[in-house]
Amino acid sequence: MTRTPYWNIEFGILIDAIALPLMALFIYGLYRHWKRIRRGKPRPPAAEKVPGKIGPVYLWALLVRGILGSKLYAKPVTGVAHGLLFWGMVLLFFGTVLVFMNVLLGVAVFSGGLNRWFMSAALDLAGLCALAGLAFLSGRRLLSMPKRLVEPKPKKGFLPISALLGAVLLTGFVVEGFRIAANGPDPASFAGTWVAAAIGGPGQVLTLHKWFWWIHGIMAVGFIAYIPFSPLVHVVLAPVNAALADPMPGVKMGVIDFSSFEDETVEEKPVLGVANLEDFTRKRLLDFDTCLWCGRCHEVCPAAQTGKPLSPKGVMIELSEYLSQEKMTDGDLINAVGVDAIFSCTTCAACMEACPVCINQPKAIMKFRQNLVMEQSVIPELMGKAHSSLEQRQHPFFGTGSGPKEWRKGLDVPVFVPGQTEYLLWIGCTATYEERAQKIARAMVRLLQAAEVNFGILEEARCTGDPAKQMGNEFLFTEIAQQNIEEFNGMKVKKIITLCPHCYNSFTRHYPKLGGNWEIIPHVSFISQLIDQGRLKLTSNPHEAFSFHDPCYLGRRNRIFEEPRKVISSMAILTEMDRHGKESFCCGGGGGGYWSEETGERINQVRSEEALNTGADKIVTACPFCLLMLTDGVKKFTEEDKVLDVAELAAARLMTQ
Repeated sequence: MTRTPYWNIEFGILIDAIALPLMALFIYGLYRHWKRIRRGKPRPPAAEKVPGKIGPVYLWALLVRGILGSKLYAKPVTGVAHGLLFWGMVLLFFGTVLVFMNVLLGVAVFSGGLNRWFMSAALDLAGLCALAGLAFLSGRRLLSMPKRLVEPKPKKGFLPISALLGAVLLTGFVVEGFRIAANGPDPASFAGTWVAAAIGGPGQVLTLHKWFWWIHGIMAVGFIAYIPFSPLVHVVLAPVNAALADPMPGVKMGVIDFSSFEDETVEEKPVLGVANLEDFTRKRLLDFDTCLWCGRCHEVCPAAQTGKPLSPKGVMIELSEYLSQEKMTDGDLINAVGVDAIFSCTTCAACMEACPVCINQPKAIMKFRQNLVMEQSVIPELMGKAHSSLEQRQHPFFGTGSGPKEWRKGLDVPVFVPGQTEYLLWIGCTATYEERAQKIARAMVRLLQAAEVNFGILEEARCTGDPAKQMGNEFLFTEIAQQNIEEFNGMKVKKIITLCPHCYNSFTRHYPKLGGNWEIIPHVSFISQLIDQGRLKLTSNPHEAFSFHDPCYLGRRNRIFEEPRKVISSMAILTEMDRHGKESFCCGGGGGGYWSEETGERINQVRSEEALNTGADKIVTACPFCLLMLTDGVKKFTEEDKVLDVAELAAARLMTQ
């Protein structure tokens, strides 16, 4: 069956004329967003070339996260509903383009197989899919809105645009039904045939067809024009944001170039951190504009879920509202977000992992923290003590009773010799000064010696500076890092084994930008390698069960998931917690949280209870901060020593040679 464009419609070309100013309105709406975003700072150019990147665009991220919306499907039902709506509308839009091509260019789209299978059957199916997705999403907002959409407050404007879209879809089927009722059966247009059957006899079919055709057409072009002025603008902004977002996991704080502070010819020094919207880069402003307030970040945030002042969604709401009101230089922004909220972030990056549109919430929070610490000298009391200790003693563990060499008492630990030693075993500050964490270092030394690894340690205890960075003092971090880089390069260090994922993250993410480039291996990965090579032989007990807690800086930030599980599984049964891998729940120690006075529930106790509920005999982790936090957390529930580092577990299972 063939079809005639603008059948039964006089002056149908007027709909094209009406569409032109409305398309101009659509473009103007997008321009308003672009104009606000342009007031941010240009994004610093990437120093290195990345495969699959053209200019600022990450092609794989654009396709998988931006267009296919892969992260939406972490919630399967919601993801499918979004998929039905989005792809249904994409097909309908493509069909509309083909109609315009037919009218303007004479392209034959209303005859043959293209008309039967695409313009009729496929577009009917697309319309039904879009309606189904829209019905679910709108019904959920009207009847049973999830808490994550409500807390701390919901985004307004979805229902009007959804109602308009629903009207466009329904009137489209009605118009098709009237056409089929007047012209006879069109089996390929199965949905339109159902509507035609419901209409019944001819009656006023032609007149009603005309009325509904115009209503449908005007609403359709009006809907498109309305998009940039509604929450549905994320259909445009989300793919752009995903395409510009570095797909490397983690917060990606980078480093600050302090050279301008030493240049006496520079009159106006740059602001440290961020005090108002204009201090952010354009990419961050795009983040704020793209945010849907969907609350996926809120429901995974350890601070938000344990009664702390912070909600990453709340921060994004505040920032997006300031942006929409063009309060670009308002100096009250930090107070609006909340100082307590800013210092409640554990930098676990769970919010980033959950975000379906690739927003970097922690980076915005950390930029505020940098400004508070470096510009305003504002820092919570306990964090301030740790910060002062790091400045004065080169470690943050104020009040410790341990000396820098106490951890190695009774051990014959070799010192790194330039040109002779293969691996530098980086002990770090936590395993040096915290008594419980010292056992990790002692266990790792035993394992390396048992495997006959050529390793050595630094004579003097050192810190990577990571605690300073996470607390907001980028200047102190850079100073410590540059000292370490100078010493390592002078010692001709090539390979470093780390005991702490925070150290690993700093060595791999931040030190290279300051001139420090070495092969960095987390201790758990090195243990796994030694087992695979047959250099470590461990006993196994199939009747014991261990649960592994994924450290945020090892797992979610650096995607090291399998090695610790391989090591544990070689010794016992691995029992997973409900939240594990990329969805692991934080211990509460990151972002300076180890030195914080918590309000609400204690994060480490929430995580400890989750681990104990698995029924595992022991809780195993691979981070000294996690070890300390969980060791403290389980005390609420049991007096047993339940928490071990993977190195301690392996050392205890060493076979006698």
